[in-house]
Amino acid sequence: MKKTRVGFIGCGGIAQYHFGHFDKMKDKAQIVAACDLIEERAQETAKRFGAKAYLDYKEMFAKEKLDALFICVQPAAHDGMELIAIDKKIPFFVQKPMSLDIKYAKKVAAGIKKNKLITAVGLQCRYCDTCQMAQRWAANHPIGVVTAHRLGGMPMVWWWRVKEQSGGQAVEQTIHDFDMMRYIFGDVVRVQSIARHGVITGVENYNVDDASSTLLTFKNGAIGTMSTGCFGNGEHSIIAYSPEGKMTFTIFGSYKIEQPHMKIEGTASNDYGQECTETFIDAVRGDIPADEILSPYSEAMKSLELVLAVNKSIDNGGQPVDL
Repeated sequence: MKKTRVGFIGCGGIAQYHFGHFDKMKDKAQIVAACDLIEERAQETAKRFGAKAYLDYKEMFAKEKLDALFICVQPAAHDGMELIAIDKKIPFFVQKPMSLDIKYAKKVAAGIKKNKLITAVGLQCRYCDTCQMAQRWAANHPIGVVTAHRLGGMPMVWWWRVKEQSGGQAVEQTIHDFDMMRYIFGDVVRVQSIARHGVITGVENYNVDDASSTLLTFKNGAIGTMSTGCFGNGEHSIIAYSPEGKMTFTIFGSYKIEQPHMKIEGTASNDYGQECTETFIDAVRGDIPADEILSPYSEAMKSLELVLAVNKSIDNGGQPVDL
């Protein structure tokens, strides 16, 4: 079978992450087009993969015949590339969060559904091979409370520090943690969030929330909290409490289950980032069913709506927002 012809829109940091995955699947996929507003990045990518460089994605769409597309741009930069891909019926993988404009994301989702297009979103933590263990435990124990936090990590790219461009910590980074809470414990029907400022100083052009805490109501009746901030040493934790014990899980796939007379723990043993990328390519190639993609656009929409609701609640002074 011929190699899958792949184009990239955006060749920055997160694209570099995926480039490493493509290095490991040269037998099935080839990057043939690379587009970036920074010419040097587009040219470097083109040289690395023997591809053609572009500065305008519309020109790339016009000149290239693509089997699949990766969209790796900042959250506020989604300005129509998905809609062109849908019109051309090109399956695409888009990095999270897929947009800061929920109306735009819903338009994309509707187009995907109408055209029955294969898609994936970069919520790679779902591919940790320990997730099934966590899901089984949660499904078989009455969960009363879930408490979680993510502290640390301020990407020093200019756009991340501007809330209008990135959405801030809860949206741009902690979407991974919120998504894992949904994936393990079920959908969320209401959020109520507050934020604070004044912790981070001396950072130029910075207006994101320093920290926020969110109260979550799950559809199954469980309640949860998530506290997050763009300071600290990268601590992650999701802890679920049941009358029968507790489970600690992280987005990196480590878990610990503690019950009377029993303790089980482990860590993900697979390269879940590679698996996330490769599962999409395999589905596009027809090597596996499309439903093996764990984070299609339609599913990722629920986590996008959740984190945008967090920001809405913050902006409204902590008022609850129903999902």
